Amino acid sequence: MNRLLGLLALTVSGAAAFVPRHPARTTLELNEVIRGEIVESAPVDTGLGGVRLAQESAIKITGEVRHKPGSAESRPSELIRYKELTTVEESKVKDVLGKVGGKIITTGQGLQLYKDPGDTLEKIVKLGPIEAVKDAANGAASAIDATNLVFNFLGGDDLIMREVLDATNELVVMMDIATKAEVSFNSISHSSIPSGTCTVCVVAIGESDETFSGPDEAISSGEVYARDGVWYTVDKANINTAVA
Repeated sequence: MNRLLGLLALTVSGAAAFVPRHPARTTLELNEVIRGEIVESAPVDTGLGGVRLAQESAIKITGEVRHKPGSAESRPSELIRYKELTTVEESKVKDVLGKVGGKIITTGQGLQLYKDPGDTLEKIVKLGPIEAVKDAANGAASAIDATNLVFNFLGGDDLIMREVLDATNELVVMMDIATKAEVSFNSISHSSIPSGTCTVCVVAIGESDETFSGPDEAISSGEVYARDGVWYTVDKANINTAVA
């Protein structure tokens, strides 16, 4: 866990967070890429160290949230790579969630913004995940009756995990959530999503004896992402098992 948190703190983008299974070799190769750009040397193959593999994958990090009134602590637990995101119809989302006694509690969208004193009289910093949860909290229905909540973040390949963790903590505190409710999160970064943007979709789920497969399985577990009227989830069949 400490090693995972260390990597998360150092990353500057979702795609670069967990590139290959050989950290030492990767660090060296990434440094070589940077130096190559500076001295304008021969083009460097981005396939080195699994960089291309990470860039072409939808990278998902999952975790849980420990919380009590007035405070929350999010902890990442697993990373999974998918070949692509899966789009689904809103009607499908509602149908599957209905079968497990679930529903969409709220959604929100945020835009990253940086303005230094040279552009304005004061420095302005707005982080996509933080702005997304603020937007979501403004229109959130009460979740006090929910026993299981899932926060789903979706952003471009510049999505920073540390910002997602902070945003998750803030949203738990801002929302009307029962102390005993179980809260988890999913965070996906993918190059198909515009940089500097982030959305969050909060889902409440219940229990069901029904068996689901494909995208329905992810939806039934509360994994639903929304952006500009388009709904996404993931499919185990699209897990990227390739190695560098």
